[in-house]
Amino acid sequence: MNNQIPTSNSEISQKEHLEKEFLDIKTSAKEIGIYLKGLTGQESHLSEYEWLLVRTTLFKEDFGDWEHYFKCQFLLKRPAVCILTGKEFTPIAGKTLTDQVEEYFTELGGMVISPFFGEVTLDRKGADDSLAHGMGRLKAIAYAAVKNVIEKGILVHYDSNHKGRGYNSAVLAAPILIKEERYICEVAIILNKNNCRFYLHEVTKQKKLLDAVFITNLAQKPSAHQGVFAKILQNILYAKDLQINISLDSNGEPILKSAI
Repeated sequence: MNNQIPTSNSEISQKEHLEKEFLDIKTSAKEIGIYLKGLTGQESHLSEYEWLLVRTTLFKEDFGDWEHYFKCQFLLKRPAVCILTGKEFTPIAGKTLTDQVEEYFTELGGMVISPFFGEVTLDRKGADDSLAHGMGRLKAIAYAAVKNVIEKGILVHYDSNHKGRGYNSAVLAAPILIKEERYICEVAIILNKNNCRFYLHEVTKQKKLLDAVFITNLAQKPSAHQGVFAKILQNILYAKDLQINISLDSNGEPILKSAI
């Protein structure tokens, strides 16, 4: 890619604006930990200049909001990252749900590797925290999808200094199947300076996420985090009819021609 030297005031102004946007994009991405990564968390196939350029407003005005498009297509059409029978974590006499989940997490080695954030701890505390935010049968089943969502999901939300508590949080999401029905599973993780850990998960039937009335009603329920998660996903899924004018690679990023 060649960056031509500006020859007029308007070109100079545009170049300055682009450089500022480059800096903003780079600063934000480095803070989150996604710099030079694609939307699946894998290393980008683009050069640094290309990686920054495709994320600018100017590029998206020309080719469409490819990031939004890919995330929407990933959630709506990507094959499920986990297939569950619906028999996971059925009640066992003498054992709580947290006991069962703790044993399951221990079998997994007590951790999972996220392509975005590295090692994420899976432990009883995380199981308890998620339980404390409300629990139904579907959510109990979906504990078995947490590992896969962290490994293979996309980043749909990031919050610096979450609620002023001194740590950052991120939400990953991916499609899963429960008893052959398609759901979107959301997993929240806490990111401290020294470690990351599983904190919370929710599961929502995919077709309900396209229902504005359902989302509005969900947001008004006492466990408001369910509505927050669903709203995050709905803001992505509203782009189901969005069109883009560029092809994307397996990493979710634009495929650029050398002439650009």
